[in-house]
Amino acid sequence: MTDQITGLSEQEAQKRRARGDGNNVNITTGRTYRDIVISNIFNLINIVLFIIGAVMISIGRYADAVTSVGLIFLNVFVGMWQEIRAKRQLDEIALLTRPNITVRRDGTDKTVDPSELVLGDIILIEPGDQVVVDGVMVTAGRVEVDESQLTGESDLIPKKSGDEMLSGSYVVTGKGMYEATRVGAESFANKLTANARKFEMSRTPLQ
Repeated sequence: MTDQITGLSEQEAQKRRARGDGNNVNITTGRTYRDIVISNIFNLINIVLFIIGAVMISIGRYADAVTSVGLIFLNVFVGMWQEIRAKRQLDEIALLTRPNITVRRDGTDKTVDPSELVLGDIILIEPGDQVVVDGVMVTAGRVEVDESQLTGESDLIPKKSGDEMLSGSYVVTGKGMYEATRVGAESFANKLTANARKFEMSRTPLQ
């Protein structure tokens, strides 16, 4: 039965990758280091205090100016350090590892990097493999997968022909093949990762 599944041809895979149906994706946090520096230095409160400090210097009250401006720089330093630390932690979030996987093309099984997958690829799975893109089981028999990273469900989930496979899950028992139906940023795991890394500004009641 599995020998009858030939998968995509290399030519078709290249066409799909060229039209944007590949599995290349780069998920980053919503703010760059430049954004963090600018937002912490050039905000309304800091600008007002900078002006006050300049006025104090102009009237000869240097000690007061140094005190007020010094507090600004301390606040800026603490704010940038906290945001940069949070950005680095968010950038390290990953539900998908980067294992080599086995894909069937032109009737031949070959090992490729997940970034080489395209929509419609036939992917072979066995115990210990991670499901790297979303798909649908296309072979008879049954596999059991661990989806605890995605849903919190600790029980193994049985999958048979026609059932959906979610990226980020792991195969625990059984062997089979599934067809890639969502790749790149559209896959379940990458959407979860993108949401986790999304930047949102929370204001205090006073703000």
